[in-house]
Amino acid sequence: MNMLSIVGGVALILFAIRFLRKGFDRIFGHRLHAWVEGMTRRSRPATTAAGMAFGAVAPSSTAQTLLALQLLDRGKLPPDRMLMFLLGSSVGITVTVQLLAFRLFDWYSLFLIAGTAGFLWLRSDAARGVGQSLLALGFVFLGMRIISDAAMRLTANPDIATVLALLENHPGILIIFAAVLTLLTQSSTATIGLAIGLAEGGIGTTATALAVVLGANLGLGFTSIIAGWPTIAGRQLAVANLVLKGTVVAAMLFAFDPIWRALSLLPLDVPHLAANVHTGFNVMVAVLGAAFAGLIGRLVVKAVPAPPGGGDELLHAGTHLDPNALSSPLFALANASRETLQLAEEVKAMFAAAWRAYTGHDRALARQVQQNDDNVDTHHAAIKHYLSQIPTDAMSERDGQLHFGLLHFASQLEAIADVIEKSIAREVLKGEPPAEAMPPDDLASLTDLERRVTRRFELAILVLTNRDPILARRFQQEGEELKNWCIEAQRQHYQRLSGGDVRVQQASTSFLDVFNALRRISGLLNTIGHTIIRGKLG
Repeated sequence: MNMLSIVGGVALILFAIRFLRKGFDRIFGHRLHAWVEGMTRRSRPATTAAGMAFGAVAPSSTAQTLLALQLLDRGKLPPDRMLMFLLGSSVGITVTVQLLAFRLFDWYSLFLIAGTAGFLWLRSDAARGVGQSLLALGFVFLGMRIISDAAMRLTANPDIATVLALLENHPGILIIFAAVLTLLTQSSTATIGLAIGLAEGGIGTTATALAVVLGANLGLGFTSIIAGWPTIAGRQLAVANLVLKGTVVAAMLFAFDPIWRALSLLPLDVPHLAANVHTGFNVMVAVLGAAFAGLIGRLVVKAVPAPPGGGDELLHAGTHLDPNALSSPLFALANASRETLQLAEEVKAMFAAAWRAYTGHDRALARQVQQNDDNVDTHHAAIKHYLSQIPTDAMSERDGQLHFGLLHFASQLEAIADVIEKSIAREVLKGEPPAEAMPPDDLASLTDLERRVTRRFELAILVLTNRDPILARRFQQEGEELKNWCIEAQRQHYQRLSGGDVRVQQASTSFLDVFNALRRISGLLNTIGHTIIRGKLG
């Protein structure tokens, strides 16, 4: 029963770490992403500091690797900076372990009470995030209490004492155990928390704490390998991270006895010793990374070369829809946002090609536009499927608004592609008179409307990129102004039509078909403005 209690305590800590990360997501949201991107554009120390801050508020090695890869993929972070960001985040993640060492688990009830009150009864997303974070810490401390109490009961068992004595003389076994446990749980905090809880219950010494810390950090290196495996850049980053951590682990294992004996002389109990060694280990790795990043980078590129074609061989080629990010709405929605931006650029290019086909009466280009519509359908289906896999119960209210907005906007983009294909490309293929044969006033109106709609495309993409409510309101206001302009342009067309001009009458149907198609495209683009304003996603 005691062993079952220990396993239950580890499970509770593991759940609490995930819950804590999601609480921080509620508090900081996408602002944390923007801040990290700004910091990484500065110096290496600033990049490392950004990683430390991110690791402190997002205690997950998988999340750290995913964000580093996103920044690299977007051109925000070159490989050497990406490594420094990841090493800095490994230092930041030790903050949670430092909290565990201060016996705050004696006060777990206060955290549970305050956290429950904030999470259940406060309304704003940020306030609920604070409540969720406190509740998660309460769960962590409760798990520590369970482990500690069970360990106290186990100390009376002579068999346990024999096993522990054996393990202390074979630190390699403990290192492997801690590495495997970290790899399975994807949390060094849970592994080191187990060691701290056992030490509080009288099980464990300086030697066992040192071995567990080394194993947990080695396990983090392998966790990064799993998270970064889908891409060549991710593999190179993860291998560099693992090489650095593995080198330090190997060096400390070689000098294990003198190190733990020296640590035993420090006036620290085992929990504080474990926390400080964990932090010191990652600071040492970060310093080595800063000193030898260039050399390690060159060696890793040779060891993990890119494919002959030079591509990045994403498992889902040409897409940002990384399935590894689905467990974290913050990262999954960031991926889906970038993919939706890519879809918007694709539809915008399709619109530009269709207009060139219309004005130049280019039937070959019009057929190519029709083929592009099939690609848009496939792209839209992939985004919709990816978004449908994000667990809605893990989303904050703001995340839910963005989730719906991306689904709706991607659907509208697919509808725009259909309008382009059916109402503009087919107009060319029907063999109607070329645009140059249209009366000058009608052609001028169409040309002006096409220019305005192109601007609407550009502004819609900017709104989705920045998620600025002020820009979104301006976008919506320009949409209303364009609607009024269209009404006036059509009124003028009808006046020319009633004037008896034969050319106007012959070209009227074609003019109205294309004009109304452009109006529908503008109206469909309005979706993203509504999403940003109503969801207050900025």
